[in-house]
Amino acid sequence: MSSDNSESQETTSTSLVEDSLNIAFKNINYTVRNGILAGGRKTILKDVSGSFNAGELTVIMGQSGAGKSSLMDILAGYTKPTTGSLYVNGRVRNEKSFRRRSCYILQDDRVQDALTTRESLTIAAQLKLGNHVNSEQKRRRVQEIISSLGLSRAQNTRACNLSGGQKKRLAIGLELVSDPSVMFLDEPTSGLDSSMCKQLVFLFHQLARQGRTVLVSIHQPSAALLQMVDKLYVVVAGNCAYTGSVPGLLPYLQQMNLMCPPYHNPVDFLIEICSENVDLLVTHSQNGKCDDWSNHISHETDDNFLEKNNLRSDQVYLTTLPPPKEDPTNKILLKLKSTYSTPVWKQFATLTRRSLLSLWRSPAFTLMITGIHCSMALFIGFLFYNIGEDASHVRDSYNMLYFSLMFLMFTAFSSSSIHFPHQIPVVRREHFNRWYTTGAYYTSTLASTLPTQTVCTLSYAFIVYFLTGLPPDIVRFTTFCWTLMLVSYVALCIGLLNGSIFTVKNGVVFGPFFIMPFTIFSGFFLRYSDAPVFFRWMFHISFLKHGLVGLVVAIFGMDRPKMPCSDLYCHYTYPRTFLVDVEMSQENYSLVVGALFGIGLIVTICSYIILKIRLKNKW
Repeated sequence: MSSDNSESQETTSTSLVEDSLNIAFKNINYTVRNGILAGGRKTILKDVSGSFNAGELTVIMGQSGAGKSSLMDILAGYTKPTTGSLYVNGRVRNEKSFRRRSCYILQDDRVQDALTTRESLTIAAQLKLGNHVNSEQKRRRVQEIISSLGLSRAQNTRACNLSGGQKKRLAIGLELVSDPSVMFLDEPTSGLDSSMCKQLVFLFHQLARQGRTVLVSIHQPSAALLQMVDKLYVVVAGNCAYTGSVPGLLPYLQQMNLMCPPYHNPVDFLIEICSENVDLLVTHSQNGKCDDWSNHISHETDDNFLEKNNLRSDQVYLTTLPPPKEDPTNKILLKLKSTYSTPVWKQFATLTRRSLLSLWRSPAFTLMITGIHCSMALFIGFLFYNIGEDASHVRDSYNMLYFSLMFLMFTAFSSSSIHFPHQIPVVRREHFNRWYTTGAYYTSTLASTLPTQTVCTLSYAFIVYFLTGLPPDIVRFTTFCWTLMLVSYVALCIGLLNGSIFTVKNGVVFGPFFIMPFTIFSGFFLRYSDAPVFFRWMFHISFLKHGLVGLVVAIFGMDRPKMPCSDLYCHYTYPRTFLVDVEMSQENYSLVVGALFGIGLIVTICSYIILKIRLKNKW
């Protein structure tokens, strides 16, 4: 639809949909690797074709393992086909443009457990509608979705306490916020009772009538649901067995002398006979190319339809946002569809606020990790009690410094490695549906994680520093704390890198692979002069080496005067003697800070790139 035509539309339009999108696909093939050692490939979809029109509710159905979800993934752009073509309105589909105007709700969709239903929808509205819709319209939109999806009683309930059906409805509502032109829903009725299934399918029916293209995969829809379905697309063994209207199914089967028993659901009958008649069905449907049976589609939306299906329009009908008075509808839509609707800085602020709210609502992990730091600080503080001013305990102080470094490094690394991968399924869905950029999410994750890590590190440093009797000097104490914080920040970034690459299970296995080289080349176990020449470069990239240098300089450097000795002889009465022994007498603290910042920046960039690739390629 041209902009001139869109401007001439009535201002009372009930849809944000800019124009209709008709989807078609031709000769789609999809194969996957059949095991790592098998060496072959398994064919999931075999040369299937089809078309789905705007204004119609289409159900993709079939037996388990027939290829329904794979076809949905390809149509939504979540997976690329091995071969074949995809079209929108008769033209080859532009994936980037198409994704801006569509949404995909996965079968195993997850939501933010710590947020209430209303909070989740409000944040979705802030991210997806941005500044193009005012606050009152966003609030009204959220309320309409809550009412339409039957979530009024659960609007102030945290997602972790919702039932499976309520979570599914919430996941659908999150994508309805921005009125997508095309909606893909994979098994949206799973886990719902028959009454809610009926309400939900009728909602999809009404959304389609507003001009959207709505595709839903359902394993085996009941007769009651079929009354609200416009078109069926039946998949069997990776092929198309039927494409057309529900009333056209019986004549289609009778043409092949496949007689459905009286009072039997024709869809159930088709599923039952699919396995024995694959070739016959595929031939007659031309593997999806034959569209002769789609001419019985009814666009009935009047009161008779509602009464016949025992529904009330005010229960499930979802209105759409009215356009702001100062902007024509088409201008708003062009802004919404052309790019992310919310600026990156606002995405960052909203995501950071969401993360901090989740941490506040679920304090168990934060309290646990803080308690561990304080408990270990007390243990180390009393174990090395008041040794910091005695020259006879210089080596003990050195060991204590290294243990502190290792403890803070491992806790920061482990907590981010375990926590971050759990967010990937939610982030993948939100990122795919263009809620926010990868950069906005990653920076918000860092911003919301650093405060907890800072509190834990400072708590540990404060307790250990004064219990062990280290020099009561504000400069040394500040340098000590700052060094530990930088090391813990770098370790946290390495943990995010580990979490970006692996799942929790694999991350636990491969995590030491990232850390151990830094540990060996920290300068504690092996001095630089004793290492083989071809390994010495590892010292320069070891953040633990730079961290240890920073701590030693803070405690024993900075021209520290002669230390008192409680024994007859103390070899390290002069701290500079110890600095020479550990080969740190020529170290510069500014270089330590620069190296830690540089290593942290490189790791952060690598984590971002890997996360971006992972979200893009679905692995």
